[in-house]
Amino acid sequence: MSTQPGYHHRQKPILSKIDSLLCPLDPSTYDEVAPKVEFWIEYALAEQSTTIDELVEKVSPLAWHCVSHPSVMRFLKEFRDAPHHSEQAKSFVDELCLHVLRWFAAASAENLSVNPHSYFWVPMGGGAGFVRAASFVGYLIEWGLLTSPDLVRRHLVKPLITHHYGDSDNVQRSVRAMAIYQLFATARSSLLQGLLEPEDVRACFKILDTTKITLDGIAGPDAAKLSVGFYIILLPALKPTYLLMSRNSASSMLRG
Repeated sequence: MSTQPGYHHRQKPILSKIDSLLCPLDPSTYDEVAPKVEFWIEYALAEQSTTIDELVEKVSPLAWHCVSHPSVMRFLKEFRDAPHHSEQAKSFVDELCLHVLRWFAAASAENLSVNPHSYFWVPMGGGAGFVRAASFVGYLIEWGLLTSPDLVRRHLVKPLITHHYGDSDNVQRSVRAMAIYQLFATARSSLLQGLLEPEDVRACFKILDTTKITLDGIAGPDAAKLSVGFYIILLPALKPTYLLMSRNSASSMLRG
């Protein structure tokens, strides 16, 4: 009997094909590549070459490594909402979003580093990978792929802000502050539309206000500018509870 794998041992190459097409997706290649990704996902699930859980495990590192988060979000949104896709295929998107969110929560508990070769739980990315993942989650919220307040509070914001730092933990402070910055910069108004409690928003911006953000020794974006600009843009749309908080925060930073 031949020891060579038959056609039924096709999980690995098909999953690799999906990953290799989806990861470099960007605006210039979207129209050409997106239909190919759709085909292989539907094929893999219909032929039982893989399960939803296995597919999610393979694709989820996109949060830490992919280049164009908006293009990936566009694909996931269009794929989930397309009426011609199977319910099984659509559930893949929902499971992927939840998986990344839980993975991010677990990674938030790590002693994060800016060393790109560190072997922390965030795979081969250290702090930089963690910040990219925060951006990815922010886009999931902005594109309407994560809409559960309970999930966002439990797995996203609370793990980011629930830490006690020692005097020598400046790197960890900086990495988490940059992650919060990227989260708000990408999710923007969607994050404040009922997904967060006021005290969580206060905690996030307190971290931004009191942390000097650096990554790989280079100063990061101006968190104060994000805070002021964010609130000024969103004031008309915010609930009264947020309005009082935002006025106080913005006026305080402007005075500074």
